Amino acid sequence: MIINGRPFTNENGWADSSLLDGLDPYVVSKILNWVHCNIHPRKTVNPFHSSYGLKHLLEHDVGFYLTNNQFKDAMLQCGYRPEDPDALNWTYKINIRRQA
Repeated sequence: MIINGRPFTNENGWADSSLLDGLDPYVVSKILNWVHCNIHPRKTVNPFHSSYGLKHLLEHDVGFYLTNNQFKDAMLQCGYRPEDPDALNWTYKINIRRQA
């Protein structure tokens, strides 16, 4: 597993190199903007929101499907590090405040 140099494993445990790099720049900007507007740091891990669940919130709000790893990549690009990078679904020190 590599984090900043990417790739990390996908839902099946295989190395995944199809992260945000291959997406249209407009889509990437919408994804990163959603993260910046809806996710905020806190001091403790939020066990109720994993990368897998958060990607579904983003999909509902923005209308773009992402893989779990693409969402993990978005979180890394926005400065959020996982509590356990070896976990399949990452948790973070975050609060969620979805914009209407």
